Amino acid sequence: MKNIKENSVIQITETGQEGWVGCLLQVNEIKSWGVLGWVQIPMKGSAYLRVKFEDLEHIGEAVMTHPVEY
Repeated sequence: MKNIKENSVIQITETGQEGWVGCLLQVNEIKSWGVLGWVQIPMKGSAYLRVKFEDLEHIGEAVMTHPVEY
């Protein structure tokens, strides 16, 4: 699981998330297959994504957290 936990910051690395490769995502939830999290889009809001473990790299931990909005 690459030391990933809630509020970890990951980078999307593969084309499984076309258009999101290279983006940084803050993890909200960990699943058996990967993570659920959000990417902030300046002046637009947040995009919530599902990313498989094989399509990400752990970067570190977030200093600021985002309120969960479902």
